[in-house]
Amino acid sequence: MAAPSSLKDSGTDPAVGKWYALLADYGDGVGMLTKTYRYTSPTGEEHPDNPRQLYVLELVEPATYGVGYSSEESVLCMWLDSPSPGRIAVHHISFPMSQFVELVGEGAEPPEFADLKAQQGGSV
Repeated sequence: MAAPSSLKDSGTDPAVGKWYALLADYGDGVGMLTKTYRYTSPTGEEHPDNPRQLYVLELVEPATYGVGYSSEESVLCMWLDSPSPGRIAVHHISFPMSQFVELVGEGAEPPEFADLKAQQGGSV
């Protein structure tokens, strides 16, 4: 099976409201965002190498207050984590557009997103 291609390689632009798979670990140390992670559902089902998915919330104009300075358009994303079985935590991160399109490829809604919606009473 061929390795997934990045948005840059496929010539695709990111879209708000879509899930994208992280193709490589990002960062290092405690703040590293890994391309896979272990997820345990509320029913105890193990997902040991779950692909990390990033959900695009907004495409932000350069130098937008509150997002962090970037001289180019930024991509504001949500990613999910499971600090304990059955509990889902929401995190946010932004990337300069040029970096985002190199780091991600086409993705899919992760299994923990349904658990998050259930945890929050159906609204996210």
